Amino acid sequence: MGDNGRQRVEEAQREGVAPLKDGSIRLVLYNTRHGTGTGWGYHVPFPFAGALRTTTERSGRIEKFIASLEPDIVGLVETDGGSFRNGGKSQPGSLAEVLGQEWVFSPKYRAPGISGHIPLLQHQGNAVVSSLPIRGASVRRLGRGIKNTVIEARFDGFDMKLVHLSLGPGARREQIRELAALAGERERPLLIAGDFNTFGGDHEIGSLLEAGLVKADTRGKRTYPSGRPMLGLDLILHSPEITVSGVKVPKVRFSDHLPVVCDFCLSL
Repeated sequence: MGDNGRQRVEEAQREGVAPLKDGSIRLVLYNTRHGTGTGWGYHVPFPFAGALRTTTERSGRIEKFIASLEPDIVGLVETDGGSFRNGGKSQPGSLAEVLGQEWVFSPKYRAPGISGHIPLLQHQGNAVVSSLPIRGASVRRLGRGIKNTVIEARFDGFDMKLVHLSLGPGARREQIRELAALAGERERPLLIAGDFNTFGGDHEIGSLLEAGLVKADTRGKRTYPSGRPMLGLDLILHSPEITVSGVKVPKVRFSDHLPVVCDFCLSL
C-alpha cells in the first residue's frame, strides 16, 4: 500500500472505521445535503441561504472523506448532479472519477413536475457509485410523495434499492408499504438503503420487517442531526441471505446527516 493508501486508511480509522476484511463488501450511505453544509451559518443571512452557496470546496472534502473509507458501493442521498453551486460538475460523477467507479444518478423529484420548472432542482438527486460492476440499473417512481425516486441497481449476487422518502407521514407510510411489497417479491438477495425520514421511529418500517428484511444496524445508531444526533433516519435493510459484519457511523459534520458505513457479505 502506498503513502496515499495508508493516509486514507488512517483517516478512516480515526473515525472508528476499520480496514475492510477480505471477502466483504463495504457500503457507504450518506445524505450529503448536496454539499451545502450545516450549522447556524447555513441560515445566514436568511433561512436556508446555504442551499444557494458554492459547494465546490466542501464537495472536495466530502470526496476525500468517502475515499478514505475505501468503499465498494456508495449510496449518495441529496447529491448534486451538476448545478451552478458545484460549477456545473456532477458530485457523484466526480467521486466516481476519484474512486475509479461506475455511477448512476437520478433527480429525486417527480418529472416533469416541480423540477421541470426550476433548473436547480433538476440537479438535486440521489446516486449509486460503485467499484463493483453494475449489471443493470433503473429508476422507479413510487406512487406517493414528491420525493419518490428509487434507484435500482443490480450487482453480481444481489440487488440494491436507494431511496429518499417523503417528509409527509401519510405519503411516507404508503411509500414504505410499496417498498415492502417489492421486497416481498424479491428473487435475489436485496439491500434497501437511504434516508427514510422515519421521524416516528422504527415502527414506521414494520411492513418492511414483515416482508423479511432485517435492519443492518441492530443497535439503532442515530444519524440526524449531525451535530447532536437524536434520530436514526438513515437506514440499511437487507434480506436474510446477506450477513452484516459491522456498522459504523463516523462523527463528521460535512452535512446535517451522519454517514453510515456497512460491511457485509453474501451468506453461503
